[in-house]
Amino acid sequence: MKFLTTSIFSLLSLTIFAQTEVTAVSSIQSQATIRISKSTKRCKYFPASAPVTMADGSVKSIADVRVGEHVTTCKDGKTAITQVRQIDVFNQPTSPLTAVYLRPVEDQSTPESPIVPALLLEATPHHYVQTNHGKKRMKKLSKKDILYHYEPSTGIVSTWKVGAVQENVRRVSKAYNLETVDGTYLVDNVMVANN
Repeated sequence: MKFLTTSIFSLLSLTIFAQTEVTAVSSIQSQATIRISKSTKRCKYFPASAPVTMADGSVKSIADVRVGEHVTTCKDGKTAITQVRQIDVFNQPTSPLTAVYLRPVEDQSTPESPIVPALLLEATPHHYVQTNHGKKRMKKLSKKDILYHYEPSTGIVSTWKVGAVQENVRRVSKAYNLETVDGTYLVDNVMVANN
């Protein structure tokens, strides 16, 4: 009788242990897609309000994008669709943002409107963007670099040159970065890279 009681107790213990292991593995798998980072040294991220272009052409703030959703990117001068496979969330990030001001390569000023439109892209100094010279960190950009901008109204990918780079612009309390299958996505319709 003592042997039977011990056997049943051991069997129940193994069952509970096995269920705990399955739960732990499931938890690890779900955390692999949304990673909350504690270290922010040399991390790459955007402010929570950074606009990401979705596959259907709509725009969402990067904080509202979910794993598995499809976003727009560019390939060979044309738009393409890619899937979000991971989201990195940074609480109280330490690196201040760098601002890059862009203007069209083609001069769009006219005598009636001498003001040239400009774009502002903010991210950490270590974040990569896609340039005509390949992937470059934000802090390494110069006026010689060209970035790619998607024009939603026409569906055309145009080229924009760096007008100015300003480091230590501002700090944010929460920041995000996406990892996509293709390695790139659009923030404010400008092509940026995961890594």
